Amino acid sequence: MTVTNALTKRHVYPVDVSEVEDALANITTKLGCSKAEAIRDAVTHYAEYLEGIEVVEYRSLPLARVKKEVEKYIRGKTRVRADEISDALRIDMTDVNEALMQLWAEKKVAPE
Repeated sequence: MTVTNALTKRHVYPVDVSEVEDALANITTKLGCSKAEAIRDAVTHYAEYLEGIEVVEYRSLPLARVKKEVEKYIRGKTRVRADEISDALRIDMTDVNEALMQLWAEKKVAPE
């Protein structure tokens, strides 16, 4: 029989909580927990909150290229929203809207 010594590796982070000290004291009083436990719970809560969030990095393109990509994306579609185009192409909404306005002026798209 083999006996292993299972040591838990701990990480200790020096954190300055002086800006949130009153809030932390309020949390620990209301929940009846230690400051360390409150901080661990807050990190866990924040991690769970962010788990489903997708970070989209927009591409920076010249307007002429944006216009071409938008036109290609909407080709064959009967209906599409500007935010859908922005998400799908990873292009900022301002640029998508500008491209759509130009395409509208050229009678290539029609707003609803």
